[in-house]
Amino acid sequence: MFRVLLFLLLSSMVYAQTIRVGVAANVSYAIVDLVKEFNKKHPDIKVQTILGSSGKLATQALNNAPFDLFMSANMAYPQKLYDAKKALTKPRVYAKGALVLFSVKPRKFHCIETIQDKNIRRIACGNPKTAPYGVATKEALQNAKL
Repeated sequence: MFRVLLFLLLSSMVYAQTIRVGVAANVSYAIVDLVKEFNKKHPDIKVQTILGSSGKLATQALNNAPFDLFMSANMAYPQKLYDAKKALTKPRVYAKGALVLFSVKPRKFHCIETIQDKNIRRIACGNPKTAPYGVATKEALQNAKL
């Protein structure tokens, strides 16, 4: 993932002193490390990150916000920018994720149906209206008929 982002950052603005990256909030956990890795090889190029929701950042980009790169966990937004001819290249997947089950209490999760255990009173997941992992969680629960 680091190599792909480094390539994208470098190729997006080879001669720029500053690269502006619109970063969706759900990707923000990784951007600090990615920028550090990029700056190891390119110390003269500053990376400015603009954090926000994918939808708001995409709307800003549609209205000519000066992003050199846009990172979102939801491919619909970069695709919308590409379709509107606001992106130079077709969007690419830079990482893939997976749903996980975890608990603050020791538990053995064998499968998604484990959440039906009578001792589990609450579960949390991303909002399906705003987060790709919320959509994936909702689909997983529906597929398991939960």
